[in-house]
Amino acid sequence: MRLPAVSEHREVLRLIVGLLTIAVGVAVFAWPSATVQVIGFLFGFNLVVTGFIRAGLLLFAGEYPLLYRVVGIVFGVLTGIVGILCLRNIAGSVVLLLVVVAIGWLLDGLVEIFTAVGTPAERGSGWRIGGGLLMVLGAIAVLVWPKLGLAAFIAIGATVLVFVGIVQVLGALAGLRTTDRPHGETIPAG
Repeated sequence: MRLPAVSEHREVLRLIVGLLTIAVGVAVFAWPSATVQVIGFLFGFNLVVTGFIRAGLLLFAGEYPLLYRVVGIVFGVLTGIVGILCLRNIAGSVVLLLVVVAIGWLLDGLVEIFTAVGTPAERGSGWRIGGGLLMVLGAIAVLVWPKLGLAAFIAIGATVLVFVGIVQVLGALAGLRTTDRPHGETIPAG
């Protein structure tokens, strides 16, 4: 089932998620002395919002192949659940927080890659693959060194979020440029 309202506003939602991701990354950079609870809340909130928005978009957007939609929905819901777990246990240990957030990033990055590969002709899909790869690489870095400490995690996490947010915004803007033109209209060269 494809709902036109969801499909038409997909790029706007991606733009909002990208801006939220940048805002969370900048907030973490601006407030590096924040407690583990504040950092955990910011990262957990980001995972909840991005995971469930992605799952909702893929649930009603029929233009993706079924396999990519199913994988994207499952990973989106899992990302949201990981975010909820992060929010429920923000007073837990730093290592647990790092691992939970890294798993969320890994799932979110894989959703981006899968859905972008599912629609290679879509404008902005290269940006989405790049953003997904950044999330996966950030997750791998944190999972390989789970005891790297809060300061290093803040630096890596904030950097990943800011860059992924920028990539999401650029991809959404590229998609918005496409949806503003009638079908078949090409972009003039030059």
